[in-house]
Amino acid sequence: MKINISFSSFFSSVQEAPWYVEFLEPVVSQIPPFSKVLDIGTGTGKLLQLLINGKNSDCTGIDTSASMLAEAEKKLEGLAVSLVQVTSGVAFPFQNAGFDEICICNVLFNLSVDDQNFLLNQSLDVLNDEGRIIILSPTGKGFIKDFFRKFSKKNNMSFALWYMLTRQTARKYNAQGRIQDFCKDKNLIYSRRIVFDGFGLLEIVERI
Repeated sequence: MKINISFSSFFSSVQEAPWYVEFLEPVVSQIPPFSKVLDIGTGTGKLLQLLINGKNSDCTGIDTSASMLAEAEKKLEGLAVSLVQVTSGVAFPFQNAGFDEICICNVLFNLSVDDQNFLLNQSLDVLNDEGRIIILSPTGKGFIKDFFRKFSKKNNMSFALWYMLTRQTARKYNAQGRIQDFCKDKNLIYSRRIVFDGFGLLEIVERI
């Protein structure tokens, strides 16, 4: 019997794992209720689902992948949300959007410096004056005891795959401090902290 499972469907199932919800929790905790939120690289929409249900957020999700957005539509069925397909390297299709919070989760560490700068500049263009850009990335690190504690939990086997696939790129990203350099160039406020038991990096960008 042939089983046809798309990557988008697989990724959607990964986002339902307990570890992924735990990974996103530091971002969710940063968002005040009723905020207007843009999620860049929303994938299959798990963060949007958490924010709408938990924070009554006014959410927009964008992604370059039509198949990812199709899975997001399934996950978010019945919820008030806007999903928009964008083209890489093309300006965001929002004018005077005034987003309160812009989230970029599990995305920037995989991009070139030029692509990172493009997304951050686009984010500043649609962010309100008091808004923030919240970036969540893997660290490629973490203690072995915490690794096995997460991996051993029910339905968490995909955690090990995520860790192995992102470890090398994540460590390089963390060592380079690219977002901090961007903030220095733009005269922005930058802060960071390690989250998710050492496996995640939360970075926040704000205007002075």
